[in-house]
Amino acid sequence: MTSYRLVISDLDGTLLNPARTLSQETIDVCARLYKEKGVRFALASGRGLRGIQPVADALGFPVFTLPCNGAEIYDENGNMICRKTMDYDDAVQMKKAVREFNPRIETIVYAGQDWVVDEMTDIVKGECSVMPTAPVVGAFEAVISRNTPILKLIGVGTPENTTELSEHLKTLFPQYDFYKSQNYILESTVKGANKSGGISFLCRHCGFDISETIAFGDGYNDIDMLKFAGLGIAMGNANSDVKAAADRVTASNNENGVALALKEIFY
Repeated sequence: MTSYRLVISDLDGTLLNPARTLSQETIDVCARLYKEKGVRFALASGRGLRGIQPVADALGFPVFTLPCNGAEIYDENGNMICRKTMDYDDAVQMKKAVREFNPRIETIVYAGQDWVVDEMTDIVKGECSVMPTAPVVGAFEAVISRNTPILKLIGVGTPENTTELSEHLKTLFPQYDFYKSQNYILESTVKGANKSGGISFLCRHCGFDISETIAFGDGYNDIDMLKFAGLGIAMGNANSDVKAAADRVTASNNENGVALALKEIFY
């Protein structure tokens, strides 16, 4: 029987319930595994660090954090141990390419600890309801300096036009990965800045084997880590593509699926 030493979990739709909070059962199970069995935990999310940190604090024990789908990695003491950034000029050109391809698709850039938008639209206002900080509003080149690390660029549109955009951008920017986090959101990061790459880095950092890892997820941007981890577990609320990529399926995030699976595996 495999002895699992590292648990990596997505946040929204996975570790967090539909109210975007941690249930007490989830906190208790994770804390018990950390204290009694020495299991290490990592939070991997499309959120920036400021969006992940409140969840890490609520767990009540040290965890690794992987903001922006693994573009950055922070250790259990909050020290940054890895960062993979986009080229500033590439980000500028990518924004321009999105606008020329379909001006209805809105772009958001994660730069340093900020998220940057061109203007305060209805889509941006919707994002404000789930983001811990307000956006920086203005023309990208005017509000973000060249020495600011660019972590990712996302395009928000429809399921159809973001799929078309993905194919278009792949031909223009082959040095970047393009993937959906939601069916209407296309994300771009430098190649290797993804959740499976984060697992690989943490295994090297901690001296673990990939087979000793468990990953939980519900979204398209979780598929790579569900396939890569020693045991990939999809949430019951995930779509069929995500479930097909996993080794098993647990209950939904509304039913504390992560906690239930961990209890089955460890106890």
